[in-house]
Amino acid sequence: MKNIFCYMILTLFAVACGDSSKTSASVETTEGTKSCLIGYDWVYPSTSNPRGAWKFSSDGTFNSSTTMFGGMSAWGNWSVTSSGKIQISYTKTTEGKIPGNQMLTMSSCNNLRVGSTNYLKD
Repeated sequence: MKNIFCYMILTLFAVACGDSSKTSASVETTEGTKSCLIGYDWVYPSTSNPRGAWKFSSDGTFNSSTTMFGGMSAWGNWSVTSSGKIQISYTKTTEGKIPGNQMLTMSSCNNLRVGSTNYLKD
């Protein structure tokens, strides 16, 4: 009986530890990168004074906007090509010109690099 009780406690502990690891997302895998990316506002330079923002949806679309250089909004598709790497394909912009594909990088779950600009998760 004592062994069964110890086994049950260890099993519950292992399940609890396993669940907590699911909540701490990491960009070390493609699924982790997606989890870190989707559903958040990514802003530059700060949430109190955003000059640029990105939003990624679970359906593989994104939208972005900036107040820099006269302002622009853009829409398109995204996919994670490898851990920490996001391929962007633009479909529409307010300027009418469609930029070429772009690769974004994530060094951590809270840092998105677009070109030379670092966006932070809001």
